[in-house]
Amino acid sequence: MSKNRTVPAQATHPGELIKDELNERKMSQKQLANLTGIAPSVLSETINGKRAISLNVAVALEKVLGISADYWMNLQMQYNLDVAAIEERGNQKETVAVTIPVGDRNLLRSLAHKFGWACVF
Repeated sequence: MSKNRTVPAQATHPGELIKDELNERKMSQKQLANLTGIAPSVLSETINGKRAISLNVAVALEKVLGISADYWMNLQMQYNLDVAAIEERGNQKETVAVTIPVGDRNLLRSLAHKFGWACVF
């Protein structure tokens, strides 16, 4: 991952945008499934973020919604990158240097033991 890349707090699955399109067009999932030929279960899983947008789904959405397949595929790729970056950020360990007065070192030792901190005395 690029160190200069902005990582969102949460990733937005492309299914959210399909849901937004359906709401804007006052169209049901069933209607979209019928028009695109996408199995209703596949469409539902995609909209609910349980399935990635495949190339076939992207092409079908382009034909019916007039939104390019490239757009849908790019959204899916961005989602995948965001999920990976969020996971990577969550796996990073943070190191904090703290200076504790001599009289409080026993407290620090007990806190370090309790929370699993690594301390250098």
